[in-house]
Amino acid sequence: MKKIWLSALLLLLLVGCNERDQVEMYTNTNDTQLQNEVAQLFKQEDAVEKVNILLVENELFVAMQLKPFSKWNKQKIEHKWQQKIEQQFEQQTVLVSTDFKLYWETSKLLEEKSQHKVLQKLQDLKKLSREET
Repeated sequence: MKKIWLSALLLLLLVGCNERDQVEMYTNTNDTQLQNEVAQLFKQEDAVEKVNILLVENELFVAMQLKPFSKWNKQKIEHKWQQKIEQQFEQQTVLVSTDFKLYWETSKLLEEKSQHKVLQKLQDLKKLSREET
């Protein structure tokens, strides 16, 4: 009986430690080079825990979740990434946010199949990102 409990506990521990991808992307473009370049930017970043990227038409929306100790410099990190992405992808309209609400909403959009709903929700998220509370 102890072996069963021990193996179940070990299995539960291993399943709980399963990591999700750091970068997730929703795109409606066929430009795979652009997609790869955007995803590679965040692969080696230490301060960023998870990133959701929405690449729709000429708009690039990046919602990121920071690691716990990086949250103290939230605005600096957001500003740094905004400038870095704007310089590298000048043809895109770029918006970067470290707000958890926007990260959560973009996580829902990654599952969405309808491009029209994604565009509509993206416009709402842009308005929400400009709000100051």
